[in-house]
Amino acid sequence: LSFQNIKSQSRPALDTLSVTLADEENAFFTKSFQLLAAKYQISEADAAIIQAKLYPNPNASVDQGVYNQVNKKWFDFTKTGETAVSLEQMILLGGKRNNQIKIAKINSQITTYQFYDLIRTLRYELRTSFYGLYFLRQSIVVYDKEIESLKTLIAVYNTQYNKGNIAFKELARLQALQFGLENERIDILKDAAEKQGNLILLTGDTLSRPVNPLVDSAFINHIDASALNYEQLIDTGLISRYDLQAANARVDMYRANLALQKSMGVPDLTVGAHWDRQGSYVVNYNSLSLAIDLPFWNHNQGNIKIAKYQIQENTQLQSQEELQVKNDISQAYEQFMETDKLYRTTSLQFNVDYEKLLEGITK
Repeated sequence: LSFQNIKSQSRPALDTLSVTLADEENAFFTKSFQLLAAKYQISEADAAIIQAKLYPNPNASVDQGVYNQVNKKWFDFTKTGETAVSLEQMILLGGKRNNQIKIAKINSQITTYQFYDLIRTLRYELRTSFYGLYFLRQSIVVYDKEIESLKTLIAVYNTQYNKGNIAFKELARLQALQFGLENERIDILKDAAEKQGNLILLTGDTLSRPVNPLVDSAFINHIDASALNYEQLIDTGLISRYDLQAANARVDMYRANLALQKSMGVPDLTVGAHWDRQGSYVVNYNSLSLAIDLPFWNHNQGNIKIAKYQIQENTQLQSQEELQVKNDISQAYEQFMETDKLYRTTSLQFNVDYEKLLEGITK
């Protein structure tokens, strides 16, 4: 392809969407591919409960004689031939079925907790990207004003340098400052593009339209940090964090698994009904059979030990998850308090004052 062809195939410009956080969250809940896919995992876990409730299928078998040496017939289905029919049904003993159902239900709860924890994680990423994009664009506006002001100064300095009124180092200092600001602006644009991409992915916008965040500055200015109670935040987190609830449910699941492994050591009973036309001591022989494994050596001892160790393992992981929740809340609380303090101590008229400062410097 030539350069002209490549240029003609460039991406068409798309209209910028001016959206609020509520608009983005609504699109997130209805169009996020990751969230929609996670919903199917809940359906899969619910289907596993249905499967666990099913009984084993009965087994039917037919034994037909191939060649009757008495009457010289092949596949003799008459009363002189040999035909045997058996029907068997396995009966689970020891509570295996109930334990399997319990495990499936707990696993469904874990999947549900993981789904809501995914919502929490992605929603945090959505809000972070939304507000991050908003403030990065505010920064870009400031950088644009700085750079334009520098360009004006550099043009004047260049004229004075050509007249021999100033030294070259003065002109070079301003040009280096402009170069540095433009590099910093490019870095900010990269961060803004990354957050823009996150919003597109999280909201499932297949058109990849650019977003202009609309933020209620009055809402931000009226956030009251003093209203937060640290201990209450910790207690709320330990109750409502779905990742911690999932960790608690895993311990319950492995306890149910221990009960299942113990029940697996109990042999199952197979009940059968049989009919044999010519192959027994009487014609049309009917019988009832009962079969069960004799647990002389295998009591499922190994799997029972594994289940016990899994309980201990996941109990430790549960404690780790609880500590992680406390640590996350502690860090978030400290960062919020420091950020709020910095925001409150910074003049809200910064942009206006900064423009006046730039104008004064240029003059």
